[in-house]
Amino acid sequence: MRILHQIRPILAALRSHKTAVMLLVLEIALTMAVLGNLVFIVYDTINRSHVSTGIAESQIGWLQNIGVVGQDNPVTGAENLAVLRAVPGVADAAYVSPPLVYAQRNPLFIDPSRKQPVAQVYEFQGSQGLVDTFGLHVIQGREPTLDELPVAATVTSDAVFPVLVTQALAAHLFPDGHALGKLIYDGGGNPMRIVGIVDHLRGEITGRVDDDYAVVTQLLLGAQNVGGGFTIRVHEATQLPQVLQAAAIALQKANPGHVQNAALTMAEARESYFRNALAAGRMLVAIMLILLVVTALGVSGLASFWVQQRRRQIGMRRALGATRRDILHYFQMENLLIVSGGVLLGTLFAYALNLFLMHRFELAHLPAHYLVVGALALWALGQLAVLGPALRAANVPPVVATRSV
Repeated sequence: MRILHQIRPILAALRSHKTAVMLLVLEIALTMAVLGNLVFIVYDTINRSHVSTGIAESQIGWLQNIGVVGQDNPVTGAENLAVLRAVPGVADAAYVSPPLVYAQRNPLFIDPSRKQPVAQVYEFQGSQGLVDTFGLHVIQGREPTLDELPVAATVTSDAVFPVLVTQALAAHLFPDGHALGKLIYDGGGNPMRIVGIVDHLRGEITGRVDDDYAVVTQLLLGAQNVGGGFTIRVHEATQLPQVLQAAAIALQKANPGHVQNAALTMAEARESYFRNALAAGRMLVAIMLILLVVTALGVSGLASFWVQQRRRQIGMRRALGATRRDILHYFQMENLLIVSGGVLLGTLFAYALNLFLMHRFELAHLPAHYLVVGALALWALGQLAVLGPALRAANVPPVVATRSV
């Protein structure tokens, strides 16, 4: 009841300044809507930048050598792998590009007629040693043996590829949990038999569920000459930059007719992959700070204006026995009511904006706790912004206030 007695005169005073109050409520609501969604986007970006691809990233580097037409390059693909594995510090090597560097999504089918794809998956097709080079963890089944791998130069259309799939993809394709031994088909109609399941392998990190839908296919690389991406895994992560450079030199020496396009660690690949997203995140943080500053200035400015207008009323209340604390609490309660109105309206705006972003940019659904944090931030900001004007009002002497008619 005491709180109601305190709120009623505040609401009566606010009704006499409807336009100013509504503009401030609208400003707070827009800030709430934008702030909640921007915090969600920035936090999601930061989280994604730390999500693992599922490979031993700290130990992995990537080299790209491209053959030049007309140049003599007698070294075979198998010999290239031998050259890389012979470099001191290299634990394994494979002809394949790692996640975040090059990832291609293709349709996958469980019906040989291929009428309707059941998923879009990342296909990692490389040479022998791919699984060990990536450092994948086989949690069910097994890795294909060398005898089972099709020879890259002699693959026929009816060859059945032994493949590994991720746990997420296996659960999506076969919810009954019996994925091992089942046949699946790629976009070209090639049959693939699932012989093993790995825990994670993400071609990209976008936040989608199907980021972790991947198929790993190994081919036996032999006498053919190849140029392209080679991935190495080193024994010691701390030695990766040095070993990667040594591997690049060895590969170039073995292939003088090739042009080396790139040599980078997975840390560098990750930094490059997320560079634009993190830069956009920093820009969004700046926008949030600007919004908060503008909102705080609006609250503080309006409160200062009202203090000037109400000096006579404040003096009368002081003369009738109101303490400085009573005056301070009055303005704080008034601000709390205005901000609360903005927060409630802003919650509706926030979900409306989130629905638009979900439809237009495939953003995830905005969790409620982001709005709770936003509301707490705006309440705290409002109280801080009104504190200065409220203290000035509380310090007005009764005699001075009653004379300022």
